[in-house]
Amino acid sequence: MRMIAASNQLTLELQTGVRQRFTSLRECLHWTVLNDPRGIKAVAADCDLSVSELSRRLHPSDDDPRSCDVNLMVAVMRSTRDLAPLHWLMSEFLQDDETKRRSAVDQLLTLMPQLASLLAEAGVSAKAGKR
Repeated sequence: MRMIAASNQLTLELQTGVRQRFTSLRECLHWTVLNDPRGIKAVAADCDLSVSELSRRLHPSDDDPRSCDVNLMVAVMRSTRDLAPLHWLMSEFLQDDETKRRSAVDQLLTLMPQLASLLAEAGVSAKAGKR
């Protein structure tokens, strides 16, 4: 049995909101390719695929048998140096209580201005909760 000292533990920082921005891992990977500053041609070349083949694998039609496999995901992340797909996976499967709390706070901070505006439109004082 091997003991691991606390100082050797890996700390993961999850990218907040990645699961809210992308409904699927493939969508996240597609965004990663499209947002690479070198362009899709460079990413496709790094992945040893044509631009059209990479596009089809990242955004297939219903009757298209092509798939986006794990090796392609790794090649895209290596090419773009963007780890958003990995953050998506971690957010999907490794949510601890602190991450959930931070995500909730981030969402509340986004919603607060909208809520205050709606309360004002409804004639409700945000402080007193009265009209």
